[in-house]
Amino acid sequence: MAGGGESTGERRAPRRGSLSLVEILDIFDRDSERHAAAGAASDEDLARLEAGLERKLPASLRAFLGRFGGGLFYHGHEIFGPLRAMVHDIELVPDLLSVRQRLIEGGELPEGFIPFHRARGVIHLIDARDEIGTGQIVPLSQSAPHPDLSSFLETVVLPRR
Repeated sequence: MAGGGESTGERRAPRRGSLSLVEILDIFDRDSERHAAAGAASDEDLARLEAGLERKLPASLRAFLGRFGGGLFYHGHEIFGPLRAMVHDIELVPDLLSVRQRLIEGGELPEGFIPFHRARGVIHLIDARDEIGTGQIVPLSQSAPHPDLSSFLETVVLPRR
């Protein structure tokens, strides 16, 4: 996928050198004017989300939501959080549990996966099947998976600099 709101559903080639999750979150922070986010999710919000999911969030997604919450990032990447995020007067990013419920009702959500991202009609899931949670990112479409949230955010969501 192209980053920066130019997502097409295709995976971009990885950049040289991988950034850590902390470095990526710092870039998101630095680019805050390019986001319409709900704001940091509280520990209580995250606990309610995990109770609704009946499983723990992978640590990487928990860290992201704890810092930014859900919202619209880089003009086209919806990241679902514990709360709905108002983007404009008539547009909002739904909460994660609502998206999950719709996918379950449609028979589209594999057991143990959590929907967390949507861009250009492609929803991405994060693997939370075991206690450790591999955090592998899997699209509902037929494109290739990403090994973890850091790789996904770096190659899909962050715009090319």
